[in-house]
Amino acid sequence: NMLVKSYIKFIAIIVVLLSNSVAFSKVRAYLDQSTYYEGDTVTLTVETSTNNNAKPDISSLQTNFEILGTNTNSQISIINGRRSFKKSWIIELQPKIKGKLEIPEILVGDKKTKALELIITDLPPEIKAETGKHVTIETSIGVTGDKTYVQQQIPYTIKFFFDSSMQTGEISSLKIENAVTEQLGSDRRYQIVRAGKKLEVVEKNYVISPERSGDLYIPPVTVKGRIALAGSDSKKLRKRMDETDILNRFFNDFSSNPFFNDPFSSQRSQGPSKPFTASSKAINVKVLPVPAAFTGTNWLPAESLTINDSWSKNPPNFKVGEPVTRSLTLQAKGLAGSQIPQPLIPKTSGIKIYPEPAKSETHTDGKTVYGIQQLEITYIPNREGDIIIPEMSVDWWNIKTEKQQTFTLPKWHLNVAAGAQSSQQDYQENVSADEPKKPVNPTSIPEKIEGDSTVSSNLWKWALLLAILISSLVLLLFGLKRRNVLKGDVSPPRADIKKARTELLTACAKNNKKEASKALINFVKLDWDDPSIQSLGAIASNLSIGADVIKELDQSLYSADASQWQGDKLKKLLTDGLNRIEKKIVFDNYIGLVPLYPRP
Repeated sequence: NMLVKSYIKFIAIIVVLLSNSVAFSKVRAYLDQSTYYEGDTVTLTVETSTNNNAKPDISSLQTNFEILGTNTNSQISIINGRRSFKKSWIIELQPKIKGKLEIPEILVGDKKTKALELIITDLPPEIKAETGKHVTIETSIGVTGDKTYVQQQIPYTIKFFFDSSMQTGEISSLKIENAVTEQLGSDRRYQIVRAGKKLEVVEKNYVISPERSGDLYIPPVTVKGRIALAGSDSKKLRKRMDETDILNRFFNDFSSNPFFNDPFSSQRSQGPSKPFTASSKAINVKVLPVPAAFTGTNWLPAESLTINDSWSKNPPNFKVGEPVTRSLTLQAKGLAGSQIPQPLIPKTSGIKIYPEPAKSETHTDGKTVYGIQQLEITYIPNREGDIIIPEMSVDWWNIKTEKQQTFTLPKWHLNVAAGAQSSQQDYQENVSADEPKKPVNPTSIPEKIEGDSTVSSNLWKWALLLAILISSLVLLLFGLKRRNVLKGDVSPPRADIKKARTELLTACAKNNKKEASKALINFVKLDWDDPSIQSLGAIASNLSIGADVIKELDQSLYSADASQWQGDKLKKLLTDGLNRIEKKIVFDNYIGLVPLYPRP
């Protein structure tokens, strides 16, 4: 009997322990309330009775919420000999959208919480009006003229106004589809007085460059933060803070939370506060395509365009075989430096041209951008006499007058003087390099005369001349090889060219003009073994047949209709072969010449 009783007690203890284990192994999640106003912070609590190292997986919350921070709390209690454990995670969330939201199941170890629902509603009008007394945000655009064209710079300004009651605030980032945005300088900070009330202002200035025509949607800019409570609201909240441990910890410690790092002032009072959200109005801009009236090679919409022409010697003093450097500085108001293409350099008879790669940069005065391109060209005459450097022209579109304009550099009349004798001989050889060499007259070679004292002398001279010629040839071959190494003239593998061609054909088959543009530039760069090819315009200017097909693709990139371009023509042109203009003509006419001093 004693054995049976002991066995029953043992079973009972096991049952109690198992029941307690089951009871304490549960996990649950709950909210402090189920309905919130826009801008409110949501407090989610996750609890577990299992004493292990498991943590809740809250990654699924990031879809509809910003996770502001978490706190952890553990409790162990023993009542009537029964030991219990509870661990809590208090998670502060900021809803991203309004309406009915779901907090999905949260996994803690091998167990899940139940899903929860909450509702985010608009702020009541009276609360909006109260918030508007303390914080407001305004946005505006400034466009020159009545029309906005593709790639034209659109000035965009954000102004955030707030008074001394604001404790924290964070302005949302500016994200616009089908456009490139660039901030102009740093944020401006100043004070103004409105309706007799002093306000602080944070001003941000941007330029927006639309990449395609059609409707450009600029979404609202939102500011979220906290403003201090005043009067009876503050007293009520302080009472709640004394009664509620979670709120007390939250409000006393929220200054250490990264979300509440104040970007406007670190000296603000960190007393009781409430959340706020303020948004600007959305802006829609109608973007026009490249106008039919523009007939230039490259589309340049700007407020003004100037080109400064200067020489290393002013006035330039030309001599045969001696280099003279010319500097061109092109400045466009309302365009970034990267948007300015290199101007074409016309062919000049009697002079060699060696341009260096252009350097681009962008400056701002805080309200608009100025694109600057600097180009250095070295001229080396190879003959004496009168030489004319033709005029240079750049077509651009004046967004103020809405007309095409042309900036033209006048031609230069040069009087080239004779240079050093050695230089004249060297360059005379360059001029006549294409002429067929005359055969050596055998009768001009001295015949060996027995007993003549001059025979050995003549033979020695001819042997020395032959040695000099062989040495010169070896040095020339070595120099050419070294120049190619410095230039990186290593032909790309045929496998890479084949892969690039396949990608281009695939883009044509899908009628995808953006992919086709990138693939075409990549293929031509590899196939022609010419790294200077960086644009569709460069490809078109180098083609003997099919330039119109390339220009059609280039123009379609600025069209709002993504389906209008068809890849059949480009595919056929690729099948027939991209026949390049003879390389010598390209080097004599356009930028892309081998630099005078190749860079390693």
